[in-house]
Amino acid sequence: MAQTFKLRCSNCGAPLPQPKPGEEYVRCEYCGYWNKIVDTENYTSRLLEEVKQWISSLVPRQVVSSSTADMVARHHLFQAYIKPRLTPRLATAKAEFYRTISLGLVDVKGLLRRQEPGDPKRYFEESFKLSALSELAGSDEDLSLVNTAAGYFSAVAHLNNALVNAAGENYSEAARNLEEAAKVLDSIGEPRIAQRVKAVSGVYRALAEVKSRDPAASSTLIRGLDTVDPSDRLGVEVVKVIVDWSNTWFQHGRDPFEPYIKTVEFIKSYRGLSGKPIGEDFVELLSEYSRIHYAKLGAGKVRYMQGAGDALVPFYFSKVTVTAVSGGLLSKRGEAIDFNTLVPASTPLTNPPVVDVDFMSKAKGKDLREKVKAFNTSCVEPVVKGLRDDYLSSSLRVLPPLTPRSVAERYYYEYWKMWGPKFKATNIAVEVGDLVYVPGVLKESYIEVCGGVMRLFIRDTSMLNKVVV
Repeated sequence: MAQTFKLRCSNCGAPLPQPKPGEEYVRCEYCGYWNKIVDTENYTSRLLEEVKQWISSLVPRQVVSSSTADMVARHHLFQAYIKPRLTPRLATAKAEFYRTISLGLVDVKGLLRRQEPGDPKRYFEESFKLSALSELAGSDEDLSLVNTAAGYFSAVAHLNNALVNAAGENYSEAARNLEEAAKVLDSIGEPRIAQRVKAVSGVYRALAEVKSRDPAASSTLIRGLDTVDPSDRLGVEVVKVIVDWSNTWFQHGRDPFEPYIKTVEFIKSYRGLSGKPIGEDFVELLSEYSRIHYAKLGAGKVRYMQGAGDALVPFYFSKVTVTAVSGGLLSKRGEAIDFNTLVPASTPLTNPPVVDVDFMSKAKGKDLREKVKAFNTSCVEPVVKGLRDDYLSSSLRVLPPLTPRSVAERYYYEYWKMWGPKFKATNIAVEVGDLVYVPGVLKESYIEVCGGVMRLFIRDTSMLNKVVV
């Protein structure tokens, strides 16, 4: 088992570089842990002893100690004693491997993945153990089976080690694990996935450069991605926003690491509000969040309504069509009415998620056309007239959008499905449009918009103060 005598990290289980003479510690390249050499020697010795005992349990002692040069006999012994135990382990390794990559390989401080990574130490130890079986191989076929099984466990170990390091913001180590995993995958006949893993390592290199306050290098790395696996798209898009923002900050004399810090805090707040894992539609919210910061810096513009208020509140300017299906709603049965509306983009921090239905349900009269006209006159039209594309004052408070377009659309349909019968209408079509920001007055438990025409009740005041830019 000469090839397995390389010292192993007592923290993550990965192979360690050869210590220099006289050194007392050796640093693991794959997790950053400084191992005391005496500790890693003891750990490696223990692993070797466990491997010897395991092999002894697999095959008779005379087979283990045999030094016969009869490779045909050795092959038969391998097929009889080793292969039946090795094949299920190979199946397990493959299952663990494909499960790991299906959940995505890009993470930012442990905030993007839906599941915690596996324990890399366990996988490294399994690979270590299986590699020892190569000395019992009696043919190229036997050796290939050993190397493949050990290789999949090694790849899984490096992938999970990368994710553990990403959760700890050790992005250089995460990248190094993926680069090593890509080499292993190439060697066991997985070149396509190896290419994907190699590409993702560049994403972590970009994050490492952001942490090192070198946005130019991070931009070069992230722009080098040609294709992105669907499982990795969310993480890659989040990192692209961070990298672009970091470069903009650097160009304007600001700390290029600050965008990373703000992004992490925004993700945490959004997760806390939604109570759900981050989905791909979060990227549109993060992009808009960065645009607000650009506008305050004078590096970009947003569309907002001028007016008095304590903070700007996000809405989707949307178009709606309602069709009557029974008499009483409009002058003619089956007649349609088109109107513009404002759909809140601050749910779930605020409630309700739809405001025009609330207004119309309380407005006097039975004719929906008159109710729509009243809502437009008191709120929508003044907003449209006051909209402008411009920079933002650095002192102006802005509530960023917290509702993806697809979610806002679903809320709208759900509300009209609930309230439609009251208006004698069930056919509703909505086109959720661009984001606009409208001045709001902050009260103790709600935000007043359009002079009180709309009230958005605040779910968590402390969270409001946390997310406001």
